Amino acid sequence: IKGVSMGGAIGAFIFIWWYGSQSANKASQVDKRINDLSGELEAREEELQQLRGAPKEDQERVPSVLRETNIYGYKLKERPSKRIALITGDIRKVKVADIWVNSENTNMQMSRFYERSISAIIRYLGAKKDIAGNVTEDVIANELAKVMGTNLVVQPATVLVTGAGELERTHNVKKIFHVASVHGELGVGYQPIHNIEFCVSNTLQKADSEELKGLGLKSVLFPLMGTGAAGGNLKEIAENLLHAAVSYLETTENSAIELVYFLMWTDVELDTCKAILEESDKLSKP
Repeated sequence: IKGVSMGGAIGAFIFIWWYGSQSANKASQVDKRINDLSGELEAREEELQQLRGAPKEDQERVPSVLRETNIYGYKLKERPSKRIALITGDIRKVKVADIWVNSENTNMQMSRFYERSISAIIRYLGAKKDIAGNVTEDVIANELAKVMGTNLVVQPATVLVTGAGELERTHNVKKIFHVASVHGELGVGYQPIHNIEFCVSNTLQKADSEELKGLGLKSVLFPLMGTGAAGGNLKEIAENLLHAAVSYLETTENSAIELVYFLMWTDVELDTCKAILEESDKLSKP
């Protein structure tokens, strides 16, 4: 070692000591790197779970899209004629609600036709189309722009009402309620508004307003606003939305609304909302 020649037992001892020291040093460096990588992995996993916005018990569960349309109903104990229901599957298969709620941004700018959002689906299904399925008249978006007038933005939880366009003929929808449930921020994207439960109570109040009386509006379909692209926490938002609907139906004696649906896109959404409703002492299964 370092140009010094040694023989016999002493040379062997020196060599073993030197080799062991080098190996221990390398092992220590490897252990440190493994610990660093483990810490980084844990941090990334926590970040991923936050982005998913899933309840803790569902963090290891990959959501599965619900293909079939099923309805899970709950009635109010104090007002048995009033019901909350979870309806599963694609909104394009739903034909049971008088009002569809469009979860919209505070600019009331509907999504482009082929974006993955409720807004885009409502816009396309409500439009007039030619024989090839191409849009010839953007009915709902045009009417919403007319309602907005010169305004570029509305206050959070504002509700604007338009007709349903072709959805009235194809899906039995009488009105579209556009609710400002998310707001945009430059470089960040869309985020749920604070007090998102007001989107539910304001919608139901609008349905019961004088201007809409006589239209026979008895049922309304809500998406789980703020939990999609906006990335809001599923359990927290679902609790706020569901409790707001129950509270309105329970406390509003003369409400024309008899049935409030919430659309469930995945099994995780369904299980989360079922658990919330079944824990409520104000509801019972029919």
